[in-house]
Amino acid sequence: MEQTQRIRKAINWLIFQEVAENERALANLMGYTKSSFSQLVNGKVPLSEKFVKKLCSLDPNINEVWIMTGEGNLLNSDNPNGLTDVTIPADVWAVIKAQANGLSARDRQIDDLIGLLQEQTALIKKTLAPRDDNATSAAVG
Repeated sequence: MEQTQRIRKAINWLIFQEVAENERALANLMGYTKSSFSQLVNGKVPLSEKFVKKLCSLDPNINEVWIMTGEGNLLNSDNPNGLTDVTIPADVWAVIKAQANGLSARDRQIDDLIGLLQEQTALIKKTLAPRDDNATSAAVG
C-alpha cells in the first residue's frame, strides 16, 4: 500500500471517529487550507513529517511509523476505544429478542395498514367524478 493510501485510511479513520466532519474540517483543524491539504493527501506535494505528526496528534492511537513506512498497522492498539467484551445473561437476551420480535411484528402491521390505506385512496380517486360546471349527462331528456 502506498503512502497516499495510508494517509487516506488515517483520514477516513479520523472522520469515522468524528474528530472532524469531513476533509475540509480536518484541514482547518490541522491548520492547512483545503487546497494544500488536498495536494499533500493526493501526493502532488511530498508528504512532510510535520504533516504526519499533526495528523497523528489528532488520535494518539494512529501509528505514525505505519503511515511513513507501511510497517505495522494503522492503529497502535487493536482496541482503540478501550472497549471490553460484554456478556449478556441469557434471560436478558431473551427479553431483548422478544422486544425485537414484537417491534418487527408491529412494523409488519404498520406496513399492512399503509398498504390498505393506499388501496382505499386509489379506489376513492377512481370513483370520484370530476365536479365542474361543464359536467354532462348521458340521459336524454
